[in-house]
Amino acid sequence: MDTNDQPKHKIAIDGREITNKGTGIGRYTKNLISNLLQIDKSIDYYVLTNGENLQLGEYTNLKILPSEKIRNSDWETKFVPEVMEKYKLDLFHNTRSGNTYFQPMDFPYITTVHDIIPWKFQKEFPQTVVNRWNQLFPQYIENAKHVITISNKTTEDLVAWTGINKERFSIIYQGIDRKFDKISKQKAKELMKTHFDLEHPYILTIGRNQTYKNVHSLIKAYSLLPKKLKKNFRLVIGGNRVEEYQSIINDLSLKEYVKPLGYIPEELLAALYSGSELYVFPSLYEGFGFPPLEAMSFGIPVLSSNMDTMHEVLEDAAIYFNPMDPADMADKIKLMLKKSSLCNEMSKKGLNHIKKYSWEKTARQTLQVYQSILNK
Repeated sequence: MDTNDQPKHKIAIDGREITNKGTGIGRYTKNLISNLLQIDKSIDYYVLTNGENLQLGEYTNLKILPSEKIRNSDWETKFVPEVMEKYKLDLFHNTRSGNTYFQPMDFPYITTVHDIIPWKFQKEFPQTVVNRWNQLFPQYIENAKHVITISNKTTEDLVAWTGINKERFSIIYQGIDRKFDKISKQKAKELMKTHFDLEHPYILTIGRNQTYKNVHSLIKAYSLLPKKLKKNFRLVIGGNRVEEYQSIINDLSLKEYVKPLGYIPEELLAALYSGSELYVFPSLYEGFGFPPLEAMSFGIPVLSSNMDTMHEVLEDAAIYFNPMDPADMADKIKLMLKKSSLCNEMSKKGLNHIKKYSWEKTARQTLQVYQSILNK
């Protein structure tokens, strides 16, 4: 039989996170699927949702299968098995391992593990979530045909925790969105004034109110800056629930200088980044870390915590600080704000460094994983 007459393989992909705006997993899922569809016609892709209305374009090898809105673990225990059986699908890709119930599956699946934050920072999560990770996650990983991770650090943590052979993992870096239209500094300033009443130059960070994001330490570091620098450079915080930082802002008498903006609509992200003078990433733990790379794509110099993941992802394109030491963080901020030549150097390094990351490359490497399983 001619190979062209062979039936096409069929893969289901969990697309639920795509409509969850502002999340790295949502960005990953949408860009992965979009790029797979652009580069590959050999596989039929079935994108499963939980009632969400997805807009992924028209492709002959794409089928979107929305369920009725299903609560809790029923989506995994009922809807996914029904779809796998009904359409005779060959493989299921769980793209959002952190937001799943780790239910036993009697069909082939792979999973992308973005991080193990609910296990690392158990006090940040409800006990039911912690129990699920402790009791079900290791077996879920063990039963997967393959595991995709997004950094060496995540892989090392998984191997240390589960004892699973490292050969079962593939490290596939994520990409950087290229869809943002570049805008001038002046236009960015105008937009920031119009939408956020922000007129001063500013330092930027993006991080929701969770302890491991460590924004509290950045606010403390900012409080240590000389008053003249605070007058000249505001601290702007974007992200969900950042209004909850207001108490520490008030306690440190920084209400005039620190601006928590909340969730930033996607159409204003380019202005937010482009209008900033410096991006600071104080996180204690990340699987990958989108924001500093996004800042680099706009030519913004980056200061980052010195955790292993960020050294791996950012390499020499950032200046690093000890995230547990607000004084060190403050010293590095002062250094950058007072030394324009260093900012210019890091801006150029960042623009060159982001060329390493491409969603097309992410999709091609993921496709290789699919094919290695399907062709066995």
